[in-house]
Amino acid sequence: MPLDRTASSPAPRIVVRGACPHDCPDTCALLTTVENGRAIKVEGAPDHPTTRGTLCTKVARYLERTYSEQRLLHPMRRAGPKGSGRFERITWEEALDTIAARFRAIAASSDGPQAILPYSYAGTMGLLQYGSMDRRFFHKLGASLLDRTICATAGKAGYAATIGGSIGTDLEQFENARLILIWGSNPIVSNLHLWSRVQEAKRRGAKLIAIDPYRSLTAEKCHQHLALLPGTDAALALGMMHVLIAEDLLDRDYIARHTLGFEALEARVREYPPQRAAQITGLASDDIVALARDYGTIKPAVIRLNYGMQRHAGGGMAIRTAACLPALVGAWRDPAGGALLSSSGAYPIDNKALERPDLIWNHPRTINMSTIGDALLEAKDPPVRALYVYNSNPVAVAPESPKVVAGFSREDLFCVVHDIFLTDTADYADIVLPATTQLEQLDVHSSYGHLYVLANNPAISPVGGSSRKRWDSRSLVSARATRRSRVTPSSRRTRTRRVSIGICSRPRVGSG
Repeated sequence: MPLDRTASSPAPRIVVRGACPHDCPDTCALLTTVENGRAIKVEGAPDHPTTRGTLCTKVARYLERTYSEQRLLHPMRRAGPKGSGRFERITWEEALDTIAARFRAIAASSDGPQAILPYSYAGTMGLLQYGSMDRRFFHKLGASLLDRTICATAGKAGYAATIGGSIGTDLEQFENARLILIWGSNPIVSNLHLWSRVQEAKRRGAKLIAIDPYRSLTAEKCHQHLALLPGTDAALALGMMHVLIAEDLLDRDYIARHTLGFEALEARVREYPPQRAAQITGLASDDIVALARDYGTIKPAVIRLNYGMQRHAGGGMAIRTAACLPALVGAWRDPAGGALLSSSGAYPIDNKALERPDLIWNHPRTINMSTIGDALLEAKDPPVRALYVYNSNPVAVAPESPKVVAGFSREDLFCVVHDIFLTDTADYADIVLPATTQLEQLDVHSSYGHLYVLANNPAISPVGGSSRKRWDSRSLVSARATRRSRVTPSSRRTRTRRVSIGICSRPRVGSG
């Protein structure tokens, strides 16, 4: 649907449609009530098919985030040792000129622009604020590329190896399933709008089975909890398949018409009878047999997979193996059957139009965000000399924290942090830039849990009057960094062209 008019309208009270920015599969539709330019209420949109008027506790209190006294409202410069969190206020012009001057100097040095590294992830999930002008800027600059692998890469690759892409069962169909396996997921706290459908299925007589090493709140609400040992999910899936094949609980017509490689899988599965799978997983062999029989006979059957099971050695293969199950029993025939890890591949988004990889001109290296500590301490030819952090907090979340802290503590590292609050990472920054919250910025959201595109309309002007949107700030840095510089890509490429965002809507576009 078209974007709403902005909150600059003189109307004393308006309601503005938006979308939750957080890294969550629900991607809720928001309604923000604005009175005299100030947001006074945030609620879920009742007319959105998946949100249905309900928000999680965090987002229901989003006004506290937007109007927090601890929020960053002005650019700041470090005024003490790195890690001390001591800063002094400066103007936007001072901040942007400082950043641009340092970037230009590094790009012009013998180390070149690859000594500059952007670091970001999913602090906001919108197409514009997550990955658009930032990617274009750093591509044009010639900075090192960042491999954004910290969350879901292994599972995504494993699922795609079996299914072909990030697609799966529609969330709205779960309530029609008769058997639901909740595998490595805790939707009661992290996928609220799926859980409401699961509860409806339970009321209709569906059987719920949780597969999780931890007895989560979700597991407590299921009919059965199979607490396998951590990292043994693939063995359980193989044991299930052994029973399905041995007892001929298969949809052989579906296998013949819609799958490849069954013979090889069948041979592999023979190595994992229930007794062996039980030894590996710590489950009783009878429970594995019963699980397989339920899965082979109760229809529709759907599996909710999640990323916890892929965050260990062999995790990608675990997802790949579990994703074989629906095809064996023909579960994909039913709208309420199959599996869901992520629905992100259902959206025909032209990411190349957004991120413009064609602007890359110097064959830059790629640095894995999960090894940022090693990169800051050990990278050579060139070393990482400047870091621009946004939509992430690596000092708090990146692996091997002592290495990460040591790297960010380098006095010769020029670090910019662009965030809403002074984070753990911001304590090590040379320059801190304030960012907008979701109520203050324009964005477009897809989802990895449902099938609706959402527009996020800015509901209020930036708090404090001086905050700039993430993409706007990076555009201004870009203009300064490439101005009057003979070593940056602006002098190597003079061609310009107009590019559309490249977003296509799904057949069903939500009213949010």
